[in-house]
Amino acid sequence: MTNRPSHHSQHARVWVMPSLRALIYPALLLTLAGCSDSSDTSILNDDLASAAPDVTVASLNALHGGFCPPETQGCRVADRLDLLFDWLETIDCPDVVLLQEILGDRIIALLHERAAVRCGGSYHVLAPALALGQNYTLTRYPPLQTAEDVLVGGIRNLFHVQLDHPSGPVDVFNTHLAAGIDRRPCDDSCPEACLAANVADTRECQAIQVAMLTEQRAAPGSLRILGGDFNADPASFEYLHLVEGSAWVDAYLTAGNPECDATTGIGCTSGRESEGLGDMESAASGVRRRIDYIFLHVPSTQSGSSCQYVLDSRQDDDGDGLATGLFADDPNPFVTVCGSLPHAICWPSDHEGMQADINCR
Repeated sequence: MTNRPSHHSQHARVWVMPSLRALIYPALLLTLAGCSDSSDTSILNDDLASAAPDVTVASLNALHGGFCPPETQGCRVADRLDLLFDWLETIDCPDVVLLQEILGDRIIALLHERAAVRCGGSYHVLAPALALGQNYTLTRYPPLQTAEDVLVGGIRNLFHVQLDHPSGPVDVFNTHLAAGIDRRPCDDSCPEACLAANVADTRECQAIQVAMLTEQRAAPGSLRILGGDFNADPASFEYLHLVEGSAWVDAYLTAGNPECDATTGIGCTSGRESEGLGDMESAASGVRRRIDYIFLHVPSTQSGSSCQYVLDSRQDDDGDGLATGLFADDPNPFVTVCGSLPHAICWPSDHEGMQADINCR
């Protein structure tokens, strides 16, 4: 990982469970490296002290707070964004931060204010101009280009940023698929590709569009990152179309993390109340579904890329403080007590996020 100032390193918290890493991690390394020769064991070496920089990313649905009672000030949106940046600084301010639900003048202004001073003011704040905006991408590296595609239904979008990263071009896609409020049956207004696939509704259609558009937009041979709130669990058409139908890799599972357990909340990202402060002012987890993802498409060794990309595990094998797994998944670790005012807020959102560390060798 590139050398960066350490922020709140004493608070670094990486949730770790006993794992099957010894069984699955060599296989995932070979898969992500695009190595077709299983006899090539060089990818299994733990020499991660390369001068080439990592590509690091975090993603979170930040909750706009527009449906919260007025007296809560957007469910304490200012406090929640402060806590978000506390978490980002804990993992040394990743290269890319994908945020969803940045919607409304207040949260937009607060985000710009914090990005100007937190993490050393190093982030470019990029936002789509069309649809309702909402998918904001923060990047520490200059954007080479940006593009936005409005998805079926006219509310949701796919925001593309191509980064001038030291490891090479990185294509980053940020999206938020339809929820109950705008999920509709797919009729003749849906694109032909969706009708041909006999999809049930607009969210399934949006997944097809995302798969097609990411392929069209990305540079040949680039590292591709797709993240956001997909409002769909791992058994859904949306997820399976991306992973099985379009070869996107679920970073969280590939790194050896456990699937969401609704009874304990372990491995889950969604389920807290979104129109009031009750859950966000409680130290209880409150999540019971996994609908937020970071997906990767890693170039093969034959693509001409200067990097051999290797996904860091949930154990943080390279020891840089950023493992691949959940993001902001503990109640506020920066204070002794969190809760209702005058205490600090417990969670930055009604969601938990995702983070990934992609090593470049």
